[in-house]
Amino acid sequence: MKRRPARRTTARSGATLWAVAAITLAALAARLYTLDVPVLRWDEGWSLAHASLPWNELWQVATEEWHPPLYVALLKLWLVTGKTVFGIRYLSALLGALAVPLSYAVGRAWSGRRRAGALAAGLAAFWPLLVYYGQVTRMYALAVLPVLLAAWFALRLRRQPRALWGLLLSSLVALYTFYYSLWALLGIWLYAALVIGPRRWPRLLAAGLALGAGFAPWLWAARGSLAYRFANSGELGWEMVRGALDYVRPTLVGLAFAYGRERLVAGALGGVLLAGLVLRPPRRGEWAKLALPLAVVGISVAGIALGAQSSRWFAARHIVPASAFLCLLLGWALDRATRRWPARLVVFLAALAFAYWPISADMVYQKMLEVVDPFDPAAEHRYLSGRAAPGDLVYFNMLAKAGWYENLRGPGDPAWSYAMRWDPIIEPMEQIAARIAASAAHHNRLWFVLYHGTLGSNADLKDWLDAHLYPAWGEWQGENLYLAYGAPAAAGWAAREGEACFSNGLCLAAAAWTVQAQGDLCAASLTWATQSRLQRDYKVTVQALDEAGRLVAQHDDLPGGPTSRWEPGQKVADRHALFLPADSPARLRLVVGMYDPDTGERLRTPDGADALELGVCASP
Repeated sequence: MKRRPARRTTARSGATLWAVAAITLAALAARLYTLDVPVLRWDEGWSLAHASLPWNELWQVATEEWHPPLYVALLKLWLVTGKTVFGIRYLSALLGALAVPLSYAVGRAWSGRRRAGALAAGLAAFWPLLVYYGQVTRMYALAVLPVLLAAWFALRLRRQPRALWGLLLSSLVALYTFYYSLWALLGIWLYAALVIGPRRWPRLLAAGLALGAGFAPWLWAARGSLAYRFANSGELGWEMVRGALDYVRPTLVGLAFAYGRERLVAGALGGVLLAGLVLRPPRRGEWAKLALPLAVVGISVAGIALGAQSSRWFAARHIVPASAFLCLLLGWALDRATRRWPARLVVFLAALAFAYWPISADMVYQKMLEVVDPFDPAAEHRYLSGRAAPGDLVYFNMLAKAGWYENLRGPGDPAWSYAMRWDPIIEPMEQIAARIAASAAHHNRLWFVLYHGTLGSNADLKDWLDAHLYPAWGEWQGENLYLAYGAPAAAGWAAREGEACFSNGLCLAAAAWTVQAQGDLCAASLTWATQSRLQRDYKVTVQALDEAGRLVAQHDDLPGGPTSRWEPGQKVADRHALFLPADSPARLRLVVGMYDPDTGERLRTPDGADALELGVCASP
């Protein structure tokens, strides 16, 4: 007679585990659905580019941006499987699905009931916010796992003091994954203090100090970006609190994923929670259990609203770690409300489905959050693949666009690097200059993709490039300014002696050029002067001609700024690079001319020629 209850318990436990396994597979399927259909978003491009960097640069860039490095390091290891949209997002889908059995484990340990844990797992499997970020190549799906693990270890502290080590390590992983995990961890650690009682508080405090010591190296490494973030937070006081209160509602809406149906979703969620409290009221000893999800959700909402007030910007992704605990609370309420009448579960689940469907499903799979402006992630690759050669090197002023390019880059496309001069990272020009100089030793043709062109801090980069490299190409396409530069070696140059003038008094005071093409590049360094003030702005054209006078390559540009602003006698430096086609003749004549860009009319020399002869650049 005593064996039957044990057998029945074992059977129920096995059935529950099978159910959780099925829910986990369903969660994975929900995250794999149309996984590769939405194009890569801005932040996803950043993740791919960041993870494609060498390890030392990956660490350095992480110290300068807005998130800790753990997820990017994991993604770098994952990239051995490929860099397709589906492949890189599959990591997040897998991590998101793993949150389901973990939610079950936490739910069961917290409530003491398998059914409550299974319901929490089921809600986590299909919770819109978790599905959404389970399809995004960012750290949010990963951030949920160590936070849930920390909760699981905290629940075991009373019976197993060694679980404190698990709480410490999982919390450390959470912090190295996502800064905003801090708020959920605060709720968990406060609950742990409640669970273990005052006698063990010294050990918990020591573990907290150890957690701080473990995270301190990263805080020191990232002190620059953190200081910048805190510098914009404003002064503490009532104004900050009042500002944070304005962000409480959008934070709650993001947590509930109630976009477009706020009242309906609030009614459905509130009805479930109220039913759990009214239909089966908690006993005196059960109220303390609610402290775990309530502390995690409450502290997370308050902390994220405060952070949104500091930056004047809220994003639903910041609340992701706390969303699993809302599922925990709802699973507990559903279990209590339907324990005696299981048929009610269908009614409550139908009410939740009605509240969320179909708006939430559309938003989840169309990735409508935080993407408001149209963009084309294939634009950079499409432009460069028809112009840049395999041996060239492409620089991007922000990693998001580099990631889009990397996603489509094939074996015949050039490699890329970065010179970040746009938010969220603006590198010092000294750091960028050293990187470009090192690249120029191996690549004599460099391309630059400048998002927003020369706006803001990009202007300093453009000025440095014009002063230290040799311009070969420049064109606007959409919001990008595409620039190409030559980086010829210092040796192998010829110089022109004497001054040569056009009839209007504009003179070529000095000139030097490469006598042997370096790879597929010829370059010229010119010095201009004028005998009198010029009334118009002229452009320079440097051309490479074959023996028959046919044009092989050319570069046109303003010679160091508008010529109408030159002072008489002023010397103006002017650089040009010519990218040669693969079938260039062995011997090329270099000539230089000046023309009016409005009419195309060439300036003439006193003997009637429309160009000045420089010399020969021999093609390899």
